Amino acid sequence: MTVGPDVLIAGAGPTGLVLAIELARRGVIPRVVDAGAADHRESRAVSIVARTLEVLDDLGLAEDAIDRGVPLHALNFYQGTTTLAEMDVTAVDSPFPLDLCIPQWQTVGLLRERAAELGVSVDWGTRLLEQKASEHGVTVELQHDDGRRERCETSWLVGADGAHSTVREAAGIGRKRADLRRGFILGDVAADWPLTRDRFHVYFARSGLVAVFPMAGGHWRILADAGEPPSAPGLDAFAALVADRTPLDPRLRDLRWSSSFVARESLAERLRDGRVLLAGDAAHNHSPVGGQGMNTGMQDAYNLGWKLALVVTGDAAETLLDSYHAERWPVAKAVVDATSATTRVVTGSTLIVRRARRHALRLLGRLNPVQQRLSEAFGEHLVHYRDSRLVFQRWRESPARAWSDLASTGPRPGELMRDAYLERRDGPVALRHLLRGPGHHLLLFAADTTDPAALAAWRSAARTAMAGHGEAHVITRGHLPPGPAAGIAADLRSEAHNRYGVRRSSLYIVRPDKYIGYRGDSVDFTAANDYFRALTATDVAR
Repeated sequence: MTVGPDVLIAGAGPTGLVLAIELARRGVIPRVVDAGAADHRESRAVSIVARTLEVLDDLGLAEDAIDRGVPLHALNFYQGTTTLAEMDVTAVDSPFPLDLCIPQWQTVGLLRERAAELGVSVDWGTRLLEQKASEHGVTVELQHDDGRRERCETSWLVGADGAHSTVREAAGIGRKRADLRRGFILGDVAADWPLTRDRFHVYFARSGLVAVFPMAGGHWRILADAGEPPSAPGLDAFAALVADRTPLDPRLRDLRWSSSFVARESLAERLRDGRVLLAGDAAHNHSPVGGQGMNTGMQDAYNLGWKLALVVTGDAAETLLDSYHAERWPVAKAVVDATSATTRVVTGSTLIVRRARRHALRLLGRLNPVQQRLSEAFGEHLVHYRDSRLVFQRWRESPARAWSDLASTGPRPGELMRDAYLERRDGPVALRHLLRGPGHHLLLFAADTTDPAALAAWRSAARTAMAGHGEAHVITRGHLPPGPAAGIAADLRSEAHNRYGVRRSSLYIVRPDKYIGYRGDSVDFTAANDYFRALTATDVAR
């Protein structure tokens, strides 16, 4: 029997690779196995939303992804030659206010490279056959593509092995399933269309929909509902639907890739069963409408990675992993429910549904607040963990200062951090880049305190409070104080203070997944100690 790693990940898609990277960044090198071939180019997922770009930015990959993809700024809806609505997807509070069109295999390629840099390798052509879990670990049987079998022990097994997950089935984790009875075809083609290449284009017709997305290299991705779809759709199938449902030229050429599927949805009953965990499509599977699938899976991994690393290294109790299900399962359920409803609406063909859809889209095009809310939902910026037992605050509304933005109350515990631009001795820096380290980050907003000695004392106390947990940063209003300024950044225009709702000296603790773990509007480091005691305690609630 092979003595295995602390963590074995089944599946080397985007979800499994993000998890592997997150573990490796924290000194836990997992073993990753995948039944497929190393040169497999899966291309179903093409959309990376704003929140996932932020995740990639934390991994140092966002710029490379944007260079390889096509940034999109809007979603246009048509009926024939009539534009029903234009939804602006840039109305999201993110340093990446866009949606990125990039083939899944290119996203996977970037993640593979980063994983390899951190010492992670993938055993391709290696299928997980069986698993047996105990209180102390999991024994798995693997089969390599040459027929050789291997028994391996691991402390933790993560199933990121897709909708037909062997890990989930072997663990006996049930799931709720539904067949949406919607068939789709999709493929990448070349066409001479007079369409703006910075947006999605969706055409509705009595017989169904056709959606087209710009791809790098001048090609277009076509997605269309197709009843009983052919197993290998060719150019003729796409051309016929384009001719029937759109005013676009149906003379297509150079079919690079195509696939078909029937939309089904499922949701696992739980994301953890002892020492077995699920992420991505193994945990939740749904219609491609909305482009949320790959993004949700990658964010599963981003939530799980730092928690699992703390448990493996002995810095937190195993019960911390119960918070993974508590935080991510409601998100997965919301995505499944939303995509199910959206799929039925956009593919509905009855007269009532078509009229209601047309009316709703026209109304959408005129209501800016609704567009902004939809843009935030589309970018997955509405996801929060405000109800998590891992977050808390000691915050009261303080009197406004002359420099205060009265409209801003700051992110609550369980909400996403907010970016801002600061100044250091070596020049300007984005707050998100100060927080790239893999641990927690304590932000001490100095507000009206400018005394260099006081700032230095706070910096020293903050480092002590964060010892072993991450880094501390002091953010002062105005210019940097004279003398050494290590760990101190200047908020010259009070932008960061206002974005965090600060009106007096305050503390924020930002979790490794960039959600707020704690905030308090006083410089009370015992609260930071309380937060970390709660995080690493043995009684973290399910």
